[in-house]
Amino acid sequence: MQIALLRSVGYAAFRQHERELDVLDVVFDSLVDAPGSEDARRLRFAGHGLTLDVEVHGLTDLTIELRTSMPGPFVVEPRGSECRGPARLVSFLLRWPTGTQRPVRTAWIVL
Repeated sequence: MQIALLRSVGYAAFRQHERELDVLDVVFDSLVDAPGSEDARRLRFAGHGLTLDVEVHGLTDLTIELRTSMPGPFVVEPRGSECRGPARLVSFLLRWPTGTQRPVRTAWIVL
């Protein structure tokens, strides 16, 4: 119940500031859904007919690999802020230069 309330408040705030974007929600996080299974952290965001897979390697020097289910070239803009300590709050903004897909942003997540 608490998580659903926080999520709805977050989405409401998000929509107020970025009406032209769709939001992809986290549907898989290897830290939660498959703990201790691999060296890399794997995340999957989905929604609006799109899936984005993110693979994160390293703790201090991050290497991030992105794969999307939408074909064609796209531009990724990482957004975020450095938190105190090793945690980073990030979101990824994806745009298609051809205009074939509405821009999307991933839900915010701590890496």
